[in-house]
Amino acid sequence: MRQSGVHIDDYAETAGARRASTLATYGRQPGDPVRASEAIITAVGSERPPLRLLLGRAAYDVASARLGTLRTTFDTWRDLTLSADHPAS
Repeated sequence: MRQSGVHIDDYAETAGARRASTLATYGRQPGDPVRASEAIITAVGSERPPLRLLLGRAAYDVASARLGTLRTTFDTWRDLTLSADHPAS
């Protein structure tokens, strides 16, 4: 991985922290590029390919958690959401 050799102290807690976390895991990601490409080929070649394809456990877990959060938010605000329609005639 290539990164700029310039480190700006003012960004140490933001971009600098991201740089450090990226370097800490670089080359040890759990995903297998060969298996991912095989999954993509399978999906694209299917009768009904998905609009979105998650690749790997981390992607699945993050997306599933996000869906749960969205469902809770949608359910919590359902009545207000539906109140924005014209009244039924």
